[in-house]
Amino acid sequence: MIGIICAMEEELQAVLAHVKEEKQVRTGTTRLHYGTLNGQAIVACLSGVGKVNAAMAATIVCMEPAVDLVMNVGVAGGLRSGQHVCDLVISDALVQADFDSSPLDGEEGIGLRFPVRPELVRKASAIARQLDIPYHVGTIATQDLFMARPEDFAKLMDRFPQSACAEMEGGAVAQVAIAFEKPVLVLRTLSDVVHHADNPMEFSKFAALASRQAADVIAAWCAQA
Repeated sequence: MIGIICAMEEELQAVLAHVKEEKQVRTGTTRLHYGTLNGQAIVACLSGVGKVNAAMAATIVCMEPAVDLVMNVGVAGGLRSGQHVCDLVISDALVQADFDSSPLDGEEGIGLRFPVRPELVRKASAIARQLDIPYHVGTIATQDLFMARPEDFAKLMDRFPQSACAEMEGGAVAQVAIAFEKPVLVLRTLSDVVHHADNPMEFSKFAALASRQAADVIAAWCAQA
């Protein structure tokens, strides 16, 4: 069973449009949708914004014994000059970039890092090529921060220059999934790129497109499971 955690309601509904739903279960404020997608058993839910919300949703999903893969989809800000709005970023690692215990632990206390299994990266990359979606593979940086100031970007890239995009949930999902000994894959669609002077698409239009794209990737993934 694949556990699918969506950051936005639009993304959840786009995934559910492909799902033959069997039941809904509510745990706390989290609504879990159980069913099948292209013959693959799934459970999908909405996390909401931020690391605490993401960790709560991931914990609930991971407590389902049948879940053997956790996928997290959402949007992110691109950090590389060759990126464009609506490009897909496939995680090969996650880092909680705002974790900092360096006064006690030195350099080892800056950031919490979580790996992604190479076979998951290869499969996601193949699906992106199959669907003709421009994609990038790299580290996804998670912070409880919406980066809007040049100094935020400078600090992140000074500490984690390998980062491909920045967002607010993926690192928390990865930490929980790995604690439950479940593989994790985080996919992000770029809503903006720091090196570009403007965002060429209104967010409302972008959100709908990003949601459909994420759902298409998941549907293709389940078809090949």
